[in-house]
This record gives sequence, structure tokens and C-alpha cells, in this order.
Amino acid sequence: MKLSLPSTIASSQDLNDIILDIREYAKWYSHNAIKKAGSKKSENPDISSTAKEILRQYSDSNSLNSSGISELIEYLERLRSDAPTISVTLASVPTSDLKKSIVEWSRSNLDPNVMVKFQFNATILGGLVVKCGSRIFDWSFRRKILDNRSKYPEILRNV
Repeated sequence: MKLSLPSTIASSQDLNDIILDIREYAKWYSHNAIKKAGSKKSENPDISSTAKEILRQYSDSNSLNSSGISELIEYLERLRSDAPTISVTLASVPTSDLKKSIVEWSRSNLDPNVMVKFQFNATILGGLVVKCGSRIFDWSFRRKILDNRSKYPEILRNV
């Protein structure tokens, strides 16, 4: 099974929320499947649009029945535990557009299922710090300032 995760699912926590929504849908589905023909069906559960998109995407290539929904949940749980994760630290809380852009770039350039954990730390002053496994890539303004601290007296004399 191959699903492409939407950019609204950035982290393992986001994926966990989708799994909970799909479990709610599975409970509703199994409840309605055992009702007698002709009896009134209950309304669809109120699940997120992202969960609906995942279910739609899954149903394009698989049967959307109780066992199929269980397979989907198992797949998403494996993905949650096995997907590569990167941590992005920014100087302020990222906007939803910035998060979406970083997730889309990461999924197209790194791994289609990468999870992106966002953090913020005002002491980096700007730029970003990316942690992937044991590697840290520091493109923060603070790092640039510290790397060039010997040049600051000269810069200040010329101001």
C-alpha cells in the first residue's frame, strides 16, 4: 500500500490524530454494517478533512470495508513508528504556510513519508537549525555571529 501523506500531516502527532479519526470512522462503519437493511443509518462521524482525504485516497486502490480500514490503520501506525523524522528549530513559531512549505520540500527532496517536528527557540535570532538523526545543520543567525565574532570590532569601527 502506498499513500502520499498530505502536507497537513507534518509530525507523528498529526498522524496520530488522523489515526484516531479513522478509528472513529471504522467504529461508525462497523456499527452501520451490522444494522438490518431498511433501518435508518446514522450520520457519518465528524472527522477531519485530512482523514477524509486519506480514506478517499485509500479507497481508490483498495476496498473500503472493515478489514480494509483495519489494514489502513495498521499501515498508518507502522508509518508513524518507522518514518524518518527531522526536527526544524526556528526563531519564532512558524506559520501554517511556512510549515506546509517545509513539509512539502522535505517530502519531495528527502523522503515521501518524512515527519517534520517543529520547535522554536528565540535565542537562534533567525534562520533555522535542522536535526536529522545525529546530524545537526545550523543555519542560524546566532551561529553566523559566533563564527565571525573576530570581525565585529572592525565592522563597528567602520560604522
